[in-house]
Amino acid sequence: MPQSNLTVFKSLLGILSFILFFFSALPAQAIPLVGSACVIRHGDKVLVIKEEISGKLALPGGQIDPNDTPEQAAVREVYEETGLHVEAVKLLKLRGNTTVFACVAKQPIPTSKVTPYLKPLAKIDPDDLLVSAWQAKHFAKEVKRVYLLSVDNITKADYRYPNDVPLLSPWLKQVPESAVTDNGLDYQSISPLHQWELHQIQAFQQTIKSSSELTHRAFSTVLWVFNLPGEKLFIGVLLLIAAIGFGTTGLLALASILLSVTFTASVMKLWLASPRPFYIWPELQQASASGFGLPSGHTFMATVLWLMLWYSLPLFINRFKTDAITDIKVFRMKVLPLFILAIVLQAVARVWLGVHFMSDTLLGVTVGTLLALVLIQWQRNGLMLNNIWNWRCWALFSAVIFVAVCYFQVPQQVYLLACTLAISSVVFVLHKRQDNTIAWSTRFFLGCSLIMAVVVISAAGLGLSHIVISTAALLLIKVITVMALVGATFALTDYIYRRYGRKTY
Repeated sequence: MPQSNLTVFKSLLGILSFILFFFSALPAQAIPLVGSACVIRHGDKVLVIKEEISGKLALPGGQIDPNDTPEQAAVREVYEETGLHVEAVKLLKLRGNTTVFACVAKQPIPTSKVTPYLKPLAKIDPDDLLVSAWQAKHFAKEVKRVYLLSVDNITKADYRYPNDVPLLSPWLKQVPESAVTDNGLDYQSISPLHQWELHQIQAFQQTIKSSSELTHRAFSTVLWVFNLPGEKLFIGVLLLIAAIGFGTTGLLALASILLSVTFTASVMKLWLASPRPFYIWPELQQASASGFGLPSGHTFMATVLWLMLWYSLPLFINRFKTDAITDIKVFRMKVLPLFILAIVLQAVARVWLGVHFMSDTLLGVTVGTLLALVLIQWQRNGLMLNNIWNWRCWALFSAVIFVAVCYFQVPQQVYLLACTLAISSVVFVLHKRQDNTIAWSTRFFLGCSLIMAVVVISAAGLGLSHIVISTAALLLIKVITVMALVGATFALTDYIYRRYGRKTY
């Protein structure tokens, strides 16, 4: 090596050595603590929450506020997420920037047996317990469920922080035991009306179950069919039909109805914070459900959809066969009882399944009828058609949802906001209304394309959500997935209708 190059190399090596020595001589900097969690034990079971965003299990805990000690933060977060007053008795682990404490409940933990519809794991022990947490501050917001589960059955795939799963059992041995009790006090905390309704639901279920097997099966099948409006798969099929049959305009009209109902029901549920029947008496539950119950979202949705179909049905028929119905008013009066029966059966189904009180469904029907009448009036006056093709209206809807998101801080409303923002952007880009019609072969191609797009985007979003742990990252992935689904659905529908359609007059 030439002498000049060797001199330069030695100089650089000396500088690097000095830098390394300088930083190694600096005092170690403590990692700032940002989170605190609690390990609570009963027997060989650990108390865990099921998170709303990730859908996975985790220890109760959260962020350390500036004025809190780690112990105070752990105690506060446990109370907000589970409704339990606890005491932090021992530091178990300093895990990165999070402290994990051994905690003990100050009062017995109210519990009930885990029902088949609320099993958090593929394998659970017969004595695993569901913790009554519906009165907690963050229930239906950050927390979906609270359990006391055997640590032996919790796998890395079930847990939000997979590396902590092997540590749960050693931690548990260092935690004082907390007592448990049944959730009988929940019955005393609800209104007399709900107490009366619980007995009526129980008697109703027992009457049907004690009937003949044929009657029981027929009754259950009929109510299962009429319970479909409000189910996610049913809504997805409905959107697919709207896209195939009516193009971008049909999609926008249906989306405006679905989003209005979902948002209104969400705000009312969170504002009223009324429990579901099976939160009090778990044996009543015969279907999956989460969150609060008043009003019944399924009944609300079914009421609006059936009434909108009742109003629009003769118009649809005349569209495909001119003057098939000459007296529209008479036709509507004749078929109205059928639509009322469908709404009533849907409400009965929710009560039969034990997921709603009768008062929940009654409020759902009432509010749904009022909203449907408003939407029908808008449709009659042409306001709905004008507004769904106005990006400013969707932006205003987004602003309203944003205010609700800031107030309630619920993930579901964030997804609704993603939908309205995506639709506002789509309408802004498309500029003008699409009135084309396409051949049936093209409709079939559109349907297949939409299904493929939904599957691919959903699979990509699901795959990404499994490789991140951060709550913010999970929420961002889900928001992007929702916006991609909405954007792709509208873009495909509009493109095919404009590219292969012919103008209607």
